[in-house]
Amino acid sequence: MGDLVFASKLVKSFKNTVALGGITMSAGRGMNIVVGPNGAGKSTLLRCIGGLYRPDSGSVRVLGMDPYIEDDARRRVSLLSDNYALYDRLSVMDNLRFFGRLYGIGDSEIRKRSKTLLEKLGAYEYSERKAAELSRGTKQKVAICRALINNPDIILLDEPTAFLDAVSAEKVHLMLEGFAKEGRSVIYATQRLNEATRFDAALFVIKNGRLSNQIRTEDLYDETLKGSMVNIRTANRVDARIAKKTPHFDSANGRTIKLRVDGYRDINDAVSYLIGEGTYVVSIDYTEPVIEGMLGG
Repeated sequence: MGDLVFASKLVKSFKNTVALGGITMSAGRGMNIVVGPNGAGKSTLLRCIGGLYRPDSGSVRVLGMDPYIEDDARRRVSLLSDNYALYDRLSVMDNLRFFGRLYGIGDSEIRKRSKTLLEKLGAYEYSERKAAELSRGTKQKVAICRALINNPDIILLDEPTAFLDAVSAEKVHLMLEGFAKEGRSVIYATQRLNEATRFDAALFVIKNGRLSNQIRTEDLYDETLKGSMVNIRTANRVDARIAKKTPHFDSANGRTIKLRVDGYRDINDAVSYLIGEGTYVVSIDYTEPVIEGMLGG
């Protein structure tokens, strides 16, 4: 169906800091995840795609248009940045009305869209509250609504679930999956692996302003788990003799069994063994961050 976003050889520096060092990437319809550690260049990349930062060199095409000079491109793109971008002295509804009017949307339509979006995120009850009176989580919900008020074709999101509880984050995830299924392009920046693998998505891994890897999320672990350390945490203390017989055992400490694994099958083997021995598995944690392994860090 073609790429909706194409960035070619983007370079962007701030004084002596190189934020983007020549990234080339294309994003089509559906979910696209940009993942990397703090300072990798994720936020700068989104702002260049959205037309807020003009790169020092390179080019961006959005829906076949130049977002720096073509107004129609800006109307069809929206960015949720790493700040709320709300006016504290305005009510939630007045904030959404203000931003909706900037897109040329009529007040009755703004009201309708705002109500729908706020209800989906469980924030409609705050519609007449001033932004300054809201918790961080509620502000984030309102900021997401602000970013969606123009019904964009391309949605750029920088850590959209920051400050949200698990239930609210899942509502956001489901909403974005719905947009992706409609054929929109969702570009979602995160540093968290559980966010990156939540979706069936194209995954762009960046480090130090460069594209380090490109992969589908379903193939992520097969490529990156080799030689990783994994902690299996249990509800009950495991007898030392049983723990040492756990497949891929490395060491144990109380209710934590550490494994050295090469893939999901190794983890499944260990969990199956422990359950068979009457152990209650609580969680599986990666002691060596897989993201760092992906980035070669």
